[in-house]
Amino acid sequence: MRCAHPTARAIPRRRASTGADSLAGKHNADNLGRGGGVLEMMPLSRSARVLVSIAVVLLGAVVLLYAFRETRLPTRLIVGVALALIAAWFVYSLWVDRRYARLLEDEVANQTRSLMSSLSATASAERNLRLLMEAVPDAITVVDRDGHVLDENSSGRALVNTAPSPEPPRSAFGWLAGTAMRIARENLGAAFDGELRRFEVPYRRPDGGEGTAHVLLAPVREGGRIPKVLALVRDITEQRRAQTQLQQAEKLAAMGQLVSGVAHEINNPAAIISGFAQTLLLDQLAPEQRETVQMMYDEATRIGRITSNLLAFARAGSKERTLVDLNEIVRRTFALRSYHLTTLNITVNLELDDANPKAWANSSEVQQMLLNLLINAEQALTGVAGRRVITIRTLTTSEQQIQLQVADTGPGIPRDIQEKIFDPFFTTKPEGAGTGLGLSICYGIVHDHGGRISVHSVPGHGATFTVDLTRDARSRHRITPAPLSVIAAARGPDGKLSVLLVDDEEGLRRAVLGFLKRRGMYAIAVEDGGDALRVLRRERFDVIVSDVRMPGMSGGEFLERLRREHPAMVNRLIFTTGDAFAADTATLLRDAGVPSLVKPYDFAQLEILLHEVAEAARTSA
Repeated sequence: MRCAHPTARAIPRRRASTGADSLAGKHNADNLGRGGGVLEMMPLSRSARVLVSIAVVLLGAVVLLYAFRETRLPTRLIVGVALALIAAWFVYSLWVDRRYARLLEDEVANQTRSLMSSLSATASAERNLRLLMEAVPDAITVVDRDGHVLDENSSGRALVNTAPSPEPPRSAFGWLAGTAMRIARENLGAAFDGELRRFEVPYRRPDGGEGTAHVLLAPVREGGRIPKVLALVRDITEQRRAQTQLQQAEKLAAMGQLVSGVAHEINNPAAIISGFAQTLLLDQLAPEQRETVQMMYDEATRIGRITSNLLAFARAGSKERTLVDLNEIVRRTFALRSYHLTTLNITVNLELDDANPKAWANSSEVQQMLLNLLINAEQALTGVAGRRVITIRTLTTSEQQIQLQVADTGPGIPRDIQEKIFDPFFTTKPEGAGTGLGLSICYGIVHDHGGRISVHSVPGHGATFTVDLTRDARSRHRITPAPLSVIAAARGPDGKLSVLLVDDEEGLRRAVLGFLKRRGMYAIAVEDGGDALRVLRRERFDVIVSDVRMPGMSGGEFLERLRREHPAMVNRLIFTTGDAFAADTATLLRDAGVPSLVKPYDFAQLEILLHEVAEAARTSA
């Protein structure tokens, strides 16, 4: 029931609001009060009521004076009624005031409860916001116009390794120095001008290492002003390192494709030179002539080793892996270089894990990787005055990870080239002192094993190369060569071993033919698979030696035609190639399941393989 006092005026409804509307939800004030307790009517002000009361009293006095002077009964009755009405008015006014007071008390109580609820919601929202800030791994800082910290989360304090303190606000960018500080202040000024700024700066991490931080500055607007800026700082050091490694891997992969092609083209002429030299060495030569030819053969073999390293860098598949003892590989590799290291006055310390860590790896590749690192350390110590020390360590870092370290006391590696040392052909050694492939091959081997290689070096204090490898056998990729199939062999004229040679390099065909005939074999040479198929229509051979990469019909196409047209000849096939590590070549050699030779190959090895195939065919006939 509403008060309907004749001297009352309306009060507009009010809506209660809180400062936490955006975080804790809006609170509607329309539900305040009970039973429509929002006051809509209010008596006149106190001064108005006093004036009305004075007027009523004066009127009553006049009525009383008139009543005493008037003796007629009707008049006195009228005066009595008037006085009763005046008294009723005062009683009614008192009743209204008391009811209004009660309603006002209810309204105040409702408003108080609403305010307390709003304050509780605001406090809850603030607690949630603080929990959210503390849960975020990024550093969150509120900065004023002077660049001081107004508030921050624990990640912000950890950024500069500080604890909460009642001291005056510190600089928001005290963790930066030099150019990085200048960049941050310029961007902070732009943020206070209303711009959203993003930038990256280098900084010194709390652990002492160098890092990279991504900073976001967002202006905070209040009533058309920007009194503060919200700064979000994220450490992206590991992200940048991962991106660098990815770029390195992509660059090495691209370089690998180039190297693969170059190595193949080099191997063919090297095979020709090696072939003719081996054929000449079968003759009775004068000592000087033999020495010259032997030098030709040795240098062609050296070319083969170089291209083998190139192809190892560009290889396209994992070889067979087993569980290898890392300590044993270290001992075996050290034994290969121990005498040479002693002559250079280099001390080698072996700090091997007593737990005998084992890795799922290809033993020869891990040994090659370690040998390259050892040679690299040895070369770094050349010319160094004072004590020369190389330390090789093996560590078990976790249940699934083991670590190999090779450290030296050399001059160290300048910071500006540390990211380049795994690039192919990059070297700091004098011209002719290195190929620039050693560390690239190490990178390729480790990457192929699913591991990681890194370097830590302080100029003037040596360098440490760290290799992390997995112990998980499930990561292996085993390639098992197919067994040599045994077939019935056919003999050439006069019972000689018959060989069909298929190769597009004329010089290599002539060299191999000359050698085979000198060794008493019957041999025919053709330049591609099509010619070989035509020859096979009229005669049979004990063994077919075919190149993989040829114009016209390639080795792979030749194999498919053999399977369809001469299936009995498939297992007589031997493949030769100048690039056994290219993806398509490696797949062909794996799926074909036939023996193969990598150019430039040794003729003695070729002869042994020819007789093995022929003998297997003869015994199974």
